[in-house]
Amino acid sequence: MKIRLNKKGVSLVILIVIIIVISALGVGIASFMGAKQRSYLLQAQAYQALNLANAGVEFAIRYAKDRSEAGESVKDCLGTAKTINFGNGSFEIQYMDDPDYTLKSIGNCGSATREVWLKRFPGYSMGKGFVLTKTIDSADSPSSSGRNVRVPLTNLYGQAIYIKQIEINMNPTQGSNNRIKTISVSGNEVYNYTGDPTNPNLDGQGANRGICIPTLGGGGCPSGSITPARIPYGFNLNQAIPPGSITEILDFSSASVRGNYIMTFTYDFNTDYKNPKTATMTFTIQ
Repeated sequence: MKIRLNKKGVSLVILIVIIIVISALGVGIASFMGAKQRSYLLQAQAYQALNLANAGVEFAIRYAKDRSEAGESVKDCLGTAKTINFGNGSFEIQYMDDPDYTLKSIGNCGSATREVWLKRFPGYSMGKGFVLTKTIDSADSPSSSGRNVRVPLTNLYGQAIYIKQIEINMNPTQGSNNRIKTISVSGNEVYNYTGDPTNPNLDGQGANRGICIPTLGGGGCPSGSITPARIPYGFNLNQAIPPGSITEILDFSSASVRGNYIMTFTYDFNTDYKNPKTATMTFTIQ
């Protein structure tokens, strides 16, 4: 018995299979395109939220800089979260006051939220990496106790710096001249006037002997003194300051430490003198 195959029947089966496969592919492609179309809005919102978070960082830098000129510290103006509406969304900025001095910026657009964190934020807003701590937190400002002047400083760099020299002058608020006997960092003495015998501002006798601090016009110190006073006279301090808050203590021999002080620190990132930088701090002791 012989079985004959009908070629027309085989062709019909193949055609049906092809139609089914193409239909399945078409349904899959249509489903994929629909899902992609639906997810596009979420992707666009996420991208816009990230841009808003970055915009929040830029806004915070300028805002903190402007407020510092009005006497506010970073903690004063951004210690509490601040929300700004912008474009199709908003950003929320807040200074976290943590050991890394972090600013957090949250961008919101539709149902999307993105965050950006910027460490050592006061260094960006102040434009310097070595600043008076009061620019970060006004509660920690220069002060005096007896003959000691406390000057809280913060190294906002991510590495240690080395102070080479301190220059200082002032406009005194009362008659007595101020003379520096020693300088201490975090309670450790790093300078004593007795080890700086060639300093031209060395002045006074007995308990009043020390490095004389001149006024801005150069008055108040003996002939031959320099303005501002340099401590030490040579670039040989090389005092390492690690990242974070530290305290400078200036020990005066005068009975008065009152006045408007201008201090300029020369520093570098190593013990050499290849690329020295300066940071100037101005403060008043009443």
